[in-house]
Amino acid sequence: MALRRKRREPVGIVVHDHGHGPEPCFRDDYAEKAGHDRSRGRGHGWGRGWTQWPVRALLGALTLSVVVVSGAAGIERYLSLKYMTPQAPLAHANITMSDQISWARRGQGLPDHAPPVVLTFHDVNRHSKSPYVLTPQAFDAQLTALEQAGYRTLSAKQFTNYMNGGPVPRRSVLITFDDGTDGLWKYADRILAKHKMHGTISLITGSMDKHRPYYLTWREIERMHRSGRWDFQSHTRAMHGMKQVDATGNTGAPLVNRLWLKDEGRRENPTEYRTRVVHDLAGSVKDITGHGMPAPSMFAIPFSDGPGQQDADSTDSQARHLLKELFPIVMTDHSSVPLTASRRSAAEGLVQRVEVVARTTPAQMLDRIGQNVQVSPDVRRPLSERENWGGRQTRTSFEVFLGKAPSSPLTPRYAKADYRPNSSVDWTDYRATALIGSLGNGTNQAALGVRTNSKEPMTVVLTRGRATLLADGYKVASQPLDPKSDHAVTVEVRRDTTTAHIDGRVKLSYASDKPSEQLSGGITIRSGINKDGNQWPVFRSLDISPLKGAESHG
Repeated sequence: MALRRKRREPVGIVVHDHGHGPEPCFRDDYAEKAGHDRSRGRGHGWGRGWTQWPVRALLGALTLSVVVVSGAAGIERYLSLKYMTPQAPLAHANITMSDQISWARRGQGLPDHAPPVVLTFHDVNRHSKSPYVLTPQAFDAQLTALEQAGYRTLSAKQFTNYMNGGPVPRRSVLITFDDGTDGLWKYADRILAKHKMHGTISLITGSMDKHRPYYLTWREIERMHRSGRWDFQSHTRAMHGMKQVDATGNTGAPLVNRLWLKDEGRRENPTEYRTRVVHDLAGSVKDITGHGMPAPSMFAIPFSDGPGQQDADSTDSQARHLLKELFPIVMTDHSSVPLTASRRSAAEGLVQRVEVVARTTPAQMLDRIGQNVQVSPDVRRPLSERENWGGRQTRTSFEVFLGKAPSSPLTPRYAKADYRPNSSVDWTDYRATALIGSLGNGTNQAALGVRTNSKEPMTVVLTRGRATLLADGYKVASQPLDPKSDHAVTVEVRRDTTTAHIDGRVKLSYASDKPSEQLSGGITIRSGINKDGNQWPVFRSLDISPLKGAESHG
């Protein structure tokens, strides 16, 4: 087959498009016609001439946008894989009907409106041997128990509103977690959502995005915040670890200790200590607000139930003064004075929480909450409520107050008990009436105390022939009594005045100069003998009632 030769145009001819399709053009005329084409804006094919730059710009922009979108999607996927732990399937506890009935009964008899109780959980995780970590099923059971007992949960804003003087909420708890562990996103978040409840996490902000997968990431925190189920508070930026405090190598909590400066062979001076602590605390606030969340109003003390930190709740400690500069409310699991959430604790700026750990059953949790719910000073026959008497009773049972003296020679000569010490923090404007008997000839004594755990507790001490009024342990009044074995005592507690009437004739009174918000508190009974074998005094009766015209609790 003959090959077809390619047609060649004459040497002086070129094929050119002047805007009307390809046409032959003498080479000598090409330059001139092409120049005319350019001057008229006529393109050399599609996308040339006056349209070429807009078209090219559009094509470039489209190409760039595809690249950017693809790249951004790729980056987002990478960051999500790195900084977002997949959430585990929702866990369900195995709860029986008898469990639900038992939990509901534990809520009966408690006030419908009362200051909230603050709970401390630590972590939720499936595979942990820590005594502080709950399994997802255990956490689900605890929240179910709260629902059955009639509790709701508060947000940090709602809780702070009450502490700032707002109205007393319905029966409620504030659920808090310390540290900011990843199990709260992986397991607890969906369980919280299931129960339509709210949680508050105090973050060690310097540990977020680090030590994966133990701690949360800021991406997870931001997602949790946007859900509306979580609030975030401060647990320091980097003071959650024991540090060297002296030359011998002893360690302590950096919040309350001046640290050892190894390179300089000395401890921090007070100014250096203050600068370090303030820098850390302010940094934790900046970390939280820098990720689009409100500035924290609460601070959870690190190691608040452990060694090296017991004085962090002391009103005289420098740490407390520094904390109060940044945080209106300080949370602790250990306190020398059990100030659960109340008007009194709001004035102090310190709240003691109820801790829930792995071994805590839902029933035990509810019982402990009930012991911390603020109740009104209106109690008939509290001596019959032996489960509600706490405080120090060294090697004695409550029976010693009821005339059943211990027989062991090792029994001490003094006994003391507080009535609902955590639930009577706000008591004021009330009356306590007691009949005390079996008082001997000066060899035994009994006492009725009021304003328990306040800044100035008051005590009426009775012997067979004398009544003495003590203010914070110091005698402020004393009068003789008719010498007899039984005496009736009535103590009236008003905002700043304490008045005792004995047998309707003897009156002892004292007016405090301390702020009234520091003087509220409940009831204490005491008994003592001077030598072994003596008759112990007997509390034959005790009643507590609000004074006429007193405001209701809350």
